[in-house]
Amino acid sequence: MKTGFLYGIVASSKTRVRCLFCGVHIPKANKCIEQHTNGARHKENVELMTENGITFKNNILYCKPCKLELSLEDSMMQHIDGDSHSNWIVAMEDLIDGEFISIEPYLTSEKEDAYCEVCHSPFQCTLQNIESHVNGINHRTNITEHLKPLNGIFPVENDDEVWCKICNTFIDNSPQSILEHIDDDEQHMFWFSSIEDLIEEQDITIKSFLANEFDNNAYCNRCHQEINCNTKSLEDHINSEAHLTHFS
Repeated sequence: MKTGFLYGIVASSKTRVRCLFCGVHIPKANKCIEQHTNGARHKENVELMTENGITFKNNILYCKPCKLELSLEDSMMQHIDGDSHSNWIVAMEDLIDGEFISIEPYLTSEKEDAYCEVCHSPFQCTLQNIESHVNGINHRTNITEHLKPLNGIFPVENDDEVWCKICNTFIDNSPQSILEHIDDDEQHMFWFSSIEDLIEEQDITIKSFLANEFDNNAYCNRCHQEINCNTKSLEDHINSEAHLTHFS
């Protein structure tokens, strides 16, 4: 009988076994067990366990976020769908959304740390610690510096302000003002949504346009051609015979 993290099979009766990952009973026959553990549903549930910080070792299901050993009578799916686990996941996702913080090392290994990619620092992965980190002035400053070249924002001679290339407007040079402009300014958001909708799956990049103050062009990797980075020029290029030929 197969056991271990990849299988989650435990004895149920003389004639059946139970898959803790999927919450189903299986005839106690090697062929039936093989068929189940090689099936798509079982493999998807193994991935789901990893994403949710649940391990199976020594016939024990353990949820790392909840710090809880799960009863063998319960399935992994029942726990994931439960209020306690769901609330932790939702709260954590809300905290790290847009903050460039990875909790994968915490969920998928024996490490206890999350990792902040903009501060280049690990720290203990708890809701309280992450809330404190993302609201700290050091993180707000680092994330602002990280987002500037992704949003066409540049320094000016007056250190009290920065310039947004997208909106052709000046912004107070503070993390709060810059992040509010990126996240909430209607003109800024509309430009990005319009351009990104146009170039999606077209192999066109605007990275250089956003990161370089005097670069006015997007670049089509398929046609090896620069295009003025505005909606009309990009739309004309995408619908041109030359570009369409590269996608045929």
